[in-house]
Amino acid sequence: MLKVIGYTSQDEAKVVEFIRKVQASADPDPAILSCSVLIKDDNQIVGMVSYEPHGSMGIIRYFLYDARIAGTDLMVGMFFELYKKARNKGIKKLLAQIPTPAVGKLFEMLGFADAIGDAEVISKITKQNVSLMSINLDTSYN
Repeated sequence: MLKVIGYTSQDEAKVVEFIRKVQASADPDPAILSCSVLIKDDNQIVGMVSYEPHGSMGIIRYFLYDARIAGTDLMVGMFFELYKKARNKGIKKLLAQIPTPAVGKLFEMLGFADAIGDAEVISKITKQNVSLMSINLDTSYN
């Protein structure tokens, strides 16, 4: 059965394996993994999203999913759980790097909007000039 759950340290080996299926040379940062929400099918991970905290801002880092959950309520639920988790840790805004228009449409569906004024902040963090979208975390994501 598919379900959205928060990451625990017992998930680490399976999460690392899931990430390495997509990014073979990845060496996932445990601090970022601890800021993750997962979608599991029984004991198998089929989706995840995490953020890297930078003060009161978080940057979406691992956003990976099996094609069967793309655009589903589970994906939306995964992000709403991430919003709650981030807000509970003092994060006020999440930023996402947008490599393609299709990714932009997906993040727009998840409540993100163009990140006007945040490009300088993220360019210092990532050393990249990328398109950005952001979402302010307020009480509407309880």
